Amino acid sequence: MFTYYSIILFISIMTLLILSLLVHENARHTSKQKRAFYKTHFVIIIAAIMEWLGLLMNKAPSWTKYIHCLVKTIDYILTPAIAYFFINQVDSKLSVKKYMGILEIIDILIILLSVPFGWVFYIDQNNVYRHGPFYIVYPIIYVLMMILLIIGLLQYGRRFASSNKKSLFAIMLLTLVGIVFQETAGGFMRTGYLALAMGSTLLFIHFEEFCQQEMDEDGKAKTILLEKDALTDLYSRYAYNEQLKKHSNPPLSSTLCVLLIDINGLKMVNDTKGHEKGDELICETAHAIRKAIQSYGHVYRTGGDEFVVLLDLSSYTIKEFYDILKREFYAYKIKAIELSEINVAIGKAYAKDYPDFTLEQLVEVADRDMYKDKANYYRNKRHDRRK
Repeated sequence: MFTYYSIILFISIMTLLILSLLVHENARHTSKQKRAFYKTHFVIIIAAIMEWLGLLMNKAPSWTKYIHCLVKTIDYILTPAIAYFFINQVDSKLSVKKYMGILEIIDILIILLSVPFGWVFYIDQNNVYRHGPFYIVYPIIYVLMMILLIIGLLQYGRRFASSNKKSLFAIMLLTLVGIVFQETAGGFMRTGYLALAMGSTLLFIHFEEFCQQEMDEDGKAKTILLEKDALTDLYSRYAYNEQLKKHSNPPLSSTLCVLLIDINGLKMVNDTKGHEKGDELICETAHAIRKAIQSYGHVYRTGGDEFVVLLDLSSYTIKEFYDILKREFYAYKIKAIELSEINVAIGKAYAKDYPDFTLEQLVEVADRDMYKDKANYYRNKRHDRRK
């Protein structure tokens, strides 16, 4: 039976060593996170070896009595500490960590005092390990550490979705069952450290899955930030470039209309009234365009005062777009105090007129049309851009 236990111990230790190697090779974790994993694995391995040596040294030659006592002391100190290192591994900021630390200090003091006085355990004259008169204190501390571990994992699990919580609790249950089975079965049914090794492995997998989910969510959040223009809350230049990539091959939808919109007179506003008023003009123009497209397209701010509109004309018309745009411009003119009006140059291109064009080519057509409109605006003496 002892050979069987030795094999179980060997498998448990090899599992933890391989797990430490996996942690080392993982580029996503910080050095601090990796050290927390290493410490947990190291404590489990040493505690497991000490328990194995303690059983091996029962009835060993009498000269090994003090070594036997040292082995059991280390075993009794490290075994409850495993719970503390588990909590530190999953999240070093959990509130239960402080209470677990206090319990572990109490355990260390009691075990060290037990060495000369035999309170918790002692080694008899035959070099056999025995429970002391106050042995009950040790399992109480052990159970309290396990309870705090459960509470800590419950706190840690609050950040997960329900499916992640179920797997976390299943890992916790597996580990506890292995420990309880060892403590109640006795003999060589030493399943505790095997369960801890398995629990550590599964917890690492769970932690990896959670990290991946966080990275995915973080990536989505960053993409949203990239896709939104900070000033106007319209789609950004990045989002516009993504659309160009998406529609880099013809044909385009026959109902698609591309509009290029550029604010007239922005430079004069910036020069005479300041850039704050210039930003206000850009934002109000963006608001008007967004109102005008309604739910029939998307608008992108591609430059300082340049906008690209992708409009679906399957159930909408250019006339309706212009009517709403003019109405919004007029509404701003009524409420504006220092800026009297919004005026824009607009160029348009219809996909149905250029069936073999990509989106980028269609934008170029609309861009040329927009510059014609802008040139007509500035040819009017009242709209000299230099004044």
